[in-house]
Amino acid sequence: MRLYKATYRDRDGKQRKTAKWYLDFSDHNKLRHKIPAFVDKRLSEGLGRNIEALVNCRIAGLDLDVKLNQWIEALPDSLLKKFVSWGIIDGQRAEITKPLTEHIRDYVKILEAKGNSKGYIRHTQNRLKNIIDDCRFYYFRDITKSAVEIYIGKLIKDDVSSTTAGHYLDSIKTFLNWAEQDQRIIRNPIAKLGKPDRDSVPKGVLNPEQFVKLIKTTFEKNVLIDKNTGQERAILYIVAGTTGLRKKELLSLAWDDINLSMDNAYVRVKASAAKNDKEAKQPIPPFVVSLLTAFKAATKPKLPDRVFVSFSQSINTAELIRADLAAAEINLIDKDGNEICFHSLRNSYISFLANSNTPPKVVQKLARHSDPRLTFNTYARTFEDAEQKAISFLPNFGNLVLSTSLDKMCRKQEILVDNHRHKKGQDTLITAILADKQAPRVGLEPTT
Repeated sequence: MRLYKATYRDRDGKQRKTAKWYLDFSDHNKLRHKIPAFVDKRLSEGLGRNIEALVNCRIAGLDLDVKLNQWIEALPDSLLKKFVSWGIIDGQRAEITKPLTEHIRDYVKILEAKGNSKGYIRHTQNRLKNIIDDCRFYYFRDITKSAVEIYIGKLIKDDVSSTTAGHYLDSIKTFLNWAEQDQRIIRNPIAKLGKPDRDSVPKGVLNPEQFVKLIKTTFEKNVLIDKNTGQERAILYIVAGTTGLRKKELLSLAWDDINLSMDNAYVRVKASAAKNDKEAKQPIPPFVVSLLTAFKAATKPKLPDRVFVSFSQSINTAELIRADLAAAEINLIDKDGNEICFHSLRNSYISFLANSNTPPKVVQKLARHSDPRLTFNTYARTFEDAEQKAISFLPNFGNLVLSTSLDKMCRKQEILVDNHRHKKGQDTLITAILADKQAPRVGLEPTT
């Protein structure tokens, strides 16, 4: 490595030295290269040391350390492209010179190839565009944890819900995770940035008795509301409360998404309708299978037809269930003070499972949640008799009989009363408890 100042002749023919320093070095193939450095000699020497370290790592086949990676990410595009063309740096690393807009276009193509829904891709693309525009991120090296944190805080300050702000953070974090896995960046700078706390209002839940009453009353009264019969609404509520499907998933459900065979009955949630953009098969109980079979026979639909064709996609299901709850004389506020709405049928479904003997992992899977905290801290509620049922599973110790033979095992106690010490044996206490020598036995086993 040689550091020098180049010479040239000015217009008068006089020999002069350049203001900048130059570096003359050999690469891993022993080919010589000359590049301009800086006007400052110390900065030029630092550049030379980093280039030497880069070449040495290339010769030895070693991975670059953190400092060297950070230095590469801050290199000017022109110099980075030269290093790539000379083979000193892997061509994949040149991706950091591309503007973020190009990386986002690549990312969108990946999402499309994975089969994500158009709605999910559109939301993700719009959120990423808003973030990089507002934060003035042009390249990967511009993205910092503090800048993203400030942006998320600004969203919440501007009355955007913390749930929506969390979606923005998820979009940029997932994008950067992809860039890291694709070796476009060394590390995700916001990997440890936590989501804001959810501010959504808890939904009320129906207990099993209330759910059955709602279904029976709605079915039997069969009141017509907005061209929807009570029986159609009852079937909608039953499917919602026994599968946990959301409104959009229910109203987009087609007959070819339903398997009505008793041994393996399920409803399929298409990825395009699912909130997490993942296809799922939710099992359905035998009673629902029989009900849907009868409903199908009565309506005689084609397989591609929607199951709930009489319900428009924009129908206000909250108003429907409020009317049916009132008709069934069920309080619109649950025991915890939360309002019951259509989404409460999903909360109730998860609560039914959580209050049964279903293993927590199975409950989480049926709820289609990636985080068990969401399943059990937000959705699942305990019913009034749950605690009493729970203690019934505690060990039964069988027949324990109290006997005055305990007298011999008791020790005398010393107790302090009115600052005077008195000795008192426990014989008196034992006698009080077991005054009757023939005390009844405790337990359920018969006497012998």
